[in-house]
Amino acid sequence: MASSKADERWRVSGPKAWPRPPKDMTVSTLTEIEECPKRWALRHAQYPELWSQRGYPPKLRLASLAGTVIHLTLERIVKELARAGCDSVQDSNGLQIMRTLGGYSKVITDCIEQVLHQAATNPRAQPLLDLVRVQLKAQLSEIRIQTQTMLCRVQLPWVAARSGRSSGARYPLTEGVFTEIEFRVPQLNWKGKADLLVLSPVICELTDFKTGISDDSHRFQIRVYALLWQRDNELNPSSRKANRLILFYKSGNIEVPALTEDEFGLFEREVMDRGQAARASVDHDPIQARPSVDTCRHCEVRHLCEDYWTERIQRQFADASDRKYGDAQITILRRHGSSSWDAEIEISSATSISRKALLRTNTEDVFRCGERLRILDVGVSIDGDADAQTVVFTAGKLSETYVLP
Repeated sequence: MASSKADERWRVSGPKAWPRPPKDMTVSTLTEIEECPKRWALRHAQYPELWSQRGYPPKLRLASLAGTVIHLTLERIVKELARAGCDSVQDSNGLQIMRTLGGYSKVITDCIEQVLHQAATNPRAQPLLDLVRVQLKAQLSEIRIQTQTMLCRVQLPWVAARSGRSSGARYPLTEGVFTEIEFRVPQLNWKGKADLLVLSPVICELTDFKTGISDDSHRFQIRVYALLWQRDNELNPSSRKANRLILFYKSGNIEVPALTEDEFGLFEREVMDRGQAARASVDHDPIQARPSVDTCRHCEVRHLCEDYWTERIQRQFADASDRKYGDAQITILRRHGSSSWDAEIEISSATSISRKALLRTNTEDVFRCGERLRILDVGVSIDGDADAQTVVFTAGKLSETYVLP
């Protein structure tokens, strides 16, 4: 995220303080630590020179934001259905609720603004907010179709008590429909939030909405929710077990087999052991990095990770595919034109052939000769014949530029 002023450009600088191991583990935290402990630590460390919040400012990603908007829309509508005692968005009361909410497009637009409002204080996101707002609204019809497709399959069984609220209060739950319900089990040092919990005398059903494609980790996740629900002494003092576990996808629903009596203890031990191992992996110095093409490709803090900027890892990326975008560490040699610079490639995931580079920008950046940069998500093309190739790096709106010390 280059600035027109050289002294305002972001620099490659490590954290002021590393995070402590998470006290209460979640499935998302476990997954992130298991994939790369150092990535988790860099993301959750303290960077007071950048902002007052904890962690490194996250990067805005359109795909994940669209998924968040869909999830929020589903949550808001299902909550209203539950509060009104509607079985489905398709019954007469459900149609009236949608009219009261202003229709799908209104709810989706409100959720887009909610997501962007939450990102407004993020200094890394601020230059992209207007662009992302336009792109998200351009996807409104696609988001509406996916939301409607999933909601049409939501059936809320009749129960004596109904509640659409996110239950922040910690009291025993008997009958009702609960959205965004958080389970906490201090004795396991785990917590988790399920999208939907339906309780009746015969039904104990957990549902989780997924905006991506089916994945085995989703089955593990909903089984963790079933474990936490059964072990949550405040919400479930009778230790009632879930008898239905459902994953909602755009393509259809998947019912995950509930844990049997014999499986329950073994699964609880697996969850505890993996949580303890994950905490241990981020509780020593140095924290291990696990670089790979799959792990690093979308890492938001890879510009801070020296394990990523090695010949071995960058060569893996260069050999993985003919990519139109990549990362590069370069040294500025001289000005080439009004918005272009001659540079030397120190290391790059885009090529392992040439060391000559031309950097093109679409801003008023002014670089200094000898300045070393790390550029993320930069456009890549090759100029020249086989004997005198120059790699052309084109920095676009989504590219980020960081100055090395």
